[in-house]
Amino acid sequence: LPLDWKTFKLHYRYRETVYHISVLQTDAADSKTSVTVDGVGQHDEFVPLVDDHLEHVVEVRIRRSQS
Repeated sequence: LPLDWKTFKLHYRYRETVYHISVLQTDAADSKTSVTVDGVGQHDEFVPLVDDHLEHVVEVRIRRSQS
């Protein structure tokens, strides 16, 4: 991601299910990539796609690259 992007959002449709995805870059030195789906942390950092006809909220936090 470009360094000047603090965040961006996208809406992804998987069949009849919509995922509202927010990606945030953080400057915290101790931060690592994290993924939550509907407030539940995903230990493998993946978003499980299910076609349950609901809307889901996804948050992806990544550490800003220093390069």
